[in-house]
Amino acid sequence: MLATAVRQWWVLVLEGILGIIVGVIAILYPDIALATLAILFGAWAIVSGVATLAAGWQVASARGRSWPFLITGAVSVIAGVIAILLPGITILTLALLIGAWLVVAGVMETFAAWRIRDEISNEWLLIALGLLRVAAGVLILYQPIIGAAVTVALFAAWAILSGAAALMLGWRLRQLASSPATA
Repeated sequence: MLATAVRQWWVLVLEGILGIIVGVIAILYPDIALATLAILFGAWAIVSGVATLAAGWQVASARGRSWPFLITGAVSVIAGVIAILLPGITILTLALLIGAWLVVAGVMETFAAWRIRDEISNEWLLIALGLLRVAAGVLILYQPIIGAAVTVALFAAWAILSGAAALMLGWRLRQLASSPATA
């Protein structure tokens, strides 16, 4: 399997470069239309999905099974197509998801801190953080554009970090390609 990955090192490099570019654009141009960001995400998801499907095809020919690659690749391609065809819904859904997550996580954090208040000190800090999380979630649910801004920031960080990881792995695989052990 390593030999297959080594031969396709350039796919990870391409994925990494695209991820970093998308993340940097999101940081440098925060006023960029969120629809454009959704379309960029869609393109990246499609490239990533196709790369995963290609890797799965290679694994299947070597091992006979590749259903995890098939599922991951198909979901990525489907998410990319949806993001390109419905960019507004994509951003709104992400913003609302973040808002709902913050509310639920904040309520649970507050509840847990209240339940263990006799067993720990400074439980007020956990309660305050939980309530702050709830407030942020309600604000995002009430004003999804705030959630969209948070989504852009999280997306940019995620794209840059995962792009850098893919780039480093791709270059490492390239180095392995030139070593006599994997040639």
